[in-house]
Parts: sequence; structure tokens; C-alpha cells
Amino acid sequence: MTNSNCDIDRLPDDALRMIFESVCEKDQANFHDYSMQNEVQKGRYWDDWHQNECWYNDSEKESNGPPPLALIAAMCVCKRWRCLMSQIPTLWTVLQISFGDCAASLEKVRTFLKLSGTHPLKITLLWNDPHNPFNGAPRRASLLNPYLPEPVDESVAGAYLVLIILELYAHVHRWREFTMRTTSKMHIRQALVLMSRPSVHPAHMLEKLHVQLVHDQLNVDPDHHEPFIFPGSAPPINDLILFGTSWSWLSPSMFSSHLVNLRIHYCTSGGNINTATTLDVLLQLLGTLVNLQTLALELDMDPLEDIMSPIALPRLHYLAMKSRKMDCWIADFLHSVHMPNLRILTLDGVLDEFMLVEIQFEGILQELIRLTDTNSSSSLLELDELHLVNFAHRADPQLLHRLYKQMTSVKVLTLGPGAFYGNDAFAMGLLPTSRGLADFPFPGLRTLIVFDIPRSFVRRIVLERLSLVGPLEELYYQEPDSRPVPEEEEDIIVPDDWQHQVEKYHCIDNLESDRYCDVVSRRWSYLA
Repeated sequence: MTNSNCDIDRLPDDALRMIFESVCEKDQANFHDYSMQNEVQKGRYWDDWHQNECWYNDSEKESNGPPPLALIAAMCVCKRWRCLMSQIPTLWTVLQISFGDCAASLEKVRTFLKLSGTHPLKITLLWNDPHNPFNGAPRRASLLNPYLPEPVDESVAGAYLVLIILELYAHVHRWREFTMRTTSKMHIRQALVLMSRPSVHPAHMLEKLHVQLVHDQLNVDPDHHEPFIFPGSAPPINDLILFGTSWSWLSPSMFSSHLVNLRIHYCTSGGNINTATTLDVLLQLLGTLVNLQTLALELDMDPLEDIMSPIALPRLHYLAMKSRKMDCWIADFLHSVHMPNLRILTLDGVLDEFMLVEIQFEGILQELIRLTDTNSSSSLLELDELHLVNFAHRADPQLLHRLYKQMTSVKVLTLGPGAFYGNDAFAMGLLPTSRGLADFPFPGLRTLIVFDIPRSFVRRIVLERLSLVGPLEELYYQEPDSRPVPEEEEDIIVPDDWQHQVEKYHCIDNLESDRYCDVVSRRWSYLA
């Protein structure tokens, strides 16, 4: 007599539990891949900030919704599986919700909240593309309720978002991580207003908060008239991203000693907004972050009306600053902020081909000179890495040389893309002078990353430095592909003898993106 039971029915509960946990991990990985896939469209990432353009437009909408949850499908296999899975709350603590889930997203939230019990929650909410609410994805019936209607416009999509936030916010005391990314200013405001409502239980365990508005940053209003989010709470946030959303939504208590990583992207150009006052408020908040280790400020701000008060960030290790108005506020920032442990500095001038006036970086260079002058009591900066991206500025060679010879601790230097001819002066400053080692630029340099400079310049740098301090450990080089060759060099063939004089030579092909984080992290392809 043949046994009609499947072999899998004989598996003990412990074995099934391991299978379900593996399915859960696979679901999370699939959603991550889906979100990463839709972070970039035609070479542009969701957080690109380039030439006054939003990365997102009607021709670049994602075409498919997220992959269906195998975990939900497993619930429908049989009564035993459903019962067992309902008794494992840790399977349901990671909520990954997408606009492409259609109306099933609300049902999914309720299912996960119920089955996760009292465990901490990690929530990711991707609410993209309000003009085409479901991103062109075919309607997919829900396994638990196939009859829910689909939203058809931004207002209806906003109504679904409100219902989702209300469900989630009732469990705010369980939030461990919360990430929300949307392309609609209306939707981001709806969510923040709901999160500004009093809650029975405080958000006492929230450690990660990422709020990302992917939209035209020129029209963002920095002020609002609603209360702070999470009223009555002082969540121990250590990882905070505010992208396109003002810090005025956050109470000062959130800028506390818990905060370790902070990124703020905020552009207010073109409006009648007093950005000096806005920046002053931000700087006051930064002054409380005594344990901050990484800071990224992507701001277009006007000069401060008053002298900046001194700020101490004693544990800051990495600082990135990106701005179209670098000459307006960054020198003052470097002058007033005490960062004794800063080791990695990235400056991004933002490439803008429509910019009529060249940004002057002289004030920034002068301030870096002051901070690295070992003969001065104000010598406060000992960098390991310096990354310059979009520095389209013809710097004074004498000024550069003074800075370079003072930066004795720098081991990694990036002269990044977007500078065009500006990189020539920064590169030629690496050449030794007739005074030899006593006047040597970047004497500790081991890794050089250069873009948009002629091969003849690179050859001189490699060979002339070699005779005094030995070879570079690594050289990354992307040859200029479009700039005209100077007339005096048209018939000159540059020998390749320099490439073998570095320990590791890498010829860079295409960048993954123009983002400074990709340049600094060396995310690009290589030529064979």
C-alpha cells in the first residue's frame, strides 16, 4: 500500500523552522535586489544630485513590482505550515513594503504586525512613482485577499499610505529601524504629519531613521507648522539620513550623543528662503553630537549672517561636504568646527554645466592650509585621505604647493571627475621642486586616483616622485576621452614606461555613477 503523504510531511518542526527561516532570508534578499535595481535608472541613482536635475522622470519608471513573498505563499500550503509559521514571530519582524505591492501592501503590513508579536521591527517603505501608482506592474491578486482594488492616482495612493502609516505607527514602540523613500512631496508630508501625532507608547528603541524624498530639491520648503515627529520620545537614533527633508521635523533631543552616522541632503536654491538662518539652526544641532563618527552635508547654503560659534565633533572620522555654494559656507565650517580625529575628507563642488560663474575655492584652500600648518597653534588636521570631486577651479599653484607640503599624513589622494582642466593644476602640484625632500608635496602619499589629466602629466608625476620617495603603491587613472589635446602635444607620443613604476596600476573605464561615494569607494570598471 502506497503512503499518500509527501516526504516533506514527515519533516520535524525544527527542520521546517530552518526552511522557513531560509525562505524569509531569501525574501529579504530578493527585496533588497529589487530596491537596488530600482535605485538606478539609466546610470542615475536615486540620490544623484547633478545639474539641477532630478534623477527620476516619466521615461525612467520601474516596470515591475517587487517579487512575491515566498513566505506568504508558504503560509497557504497547508494548515500545519500555517500554524507553525504563526508561532515563529521572528519570521515577521522585517517589513519590506513597496508601492508595487498594490493594495496588498496594507494587508501585508497587518499580517506582519500581527504575527511578529512584541518583537522589534525593521521597516522599509518604498513609495515611488505617484504619477503611475503601480509602476506599470500587472495586477497581481493577493494570496490572502484577491479582491482588493488597485489605486489609480496620487491621491488614492496617498490614502493607502496613510492607512499603512497608521497601522505601523500604532507599533512605533517596536520600531528598531525605519526607512521611507518616496517621490512625492505630498506623501512624505502625509507620513511625517502622522508620525507627529502623540503615541501611547514612545519610540524608545528606534536606532535607524532614513527619510528620503526623491524629487526636485529646489522646491522643498524647510519649515513646517506641525509638531516634531515622535512627540514625547527621545529615540536612541544612531543612524540618520534626511534626504530632501528638513531637519526641522526632528526635535533637538534626536540630535543626541547616540547619533553616530548622519547624512543630510538639502537644497533650497532658487527660493525666498533665509538659508543662513536655516544653516545656523543646523549647526547648533550639530554641536550636540559628541559621538558622531561620519557626517555628510549636501547643502546649498548662503553665507552665515554672523560669525559661526565654535563646535566640537571630537570623534568625527569621516566628513563629506557637497555644495554648489562651497565658497559661501564651507570655509567657515572648517574654521569653526574642531575635528581632532578627522581622517577622511571629501569635497564635492557639484558639476553644473549651466553655472555661469566659476566657484572660487581659494577660501577653502586657505583654511586647509591654516589647519595643517604644524608651525601654528591652530594645526588641528591630520588627514589620511583627501578626495576632491568636481573641483573645476584653476587654483593658485603656490597656494596648492603650500597645502600639499603641509599634508604630510595624507596617504590617499583623489582628483576626481568633473574638474576638467581644473585637475591639471591640482595634479602638477604633486611634482617635486628643486628643493627636494625639504619641500616635497604629499611626502606620505601611497595611493593616487586621478581623472581628466593628460598622460604626459601622469608620467611626470610618477617618474619625478619615484626618484625621491620611491614608487606609488597604487595608481588609478582614467584618461580624458573628450578634452582636446594641446597643440604643442599633438604629435607627441607619451611612452608607457611610467605604468610599470607603480606597484599596482589600474586603468579606470566607466564610473558606476557621478556620486562622490562611488568615486571614494572606487566603484568603477577597469580596462583590461
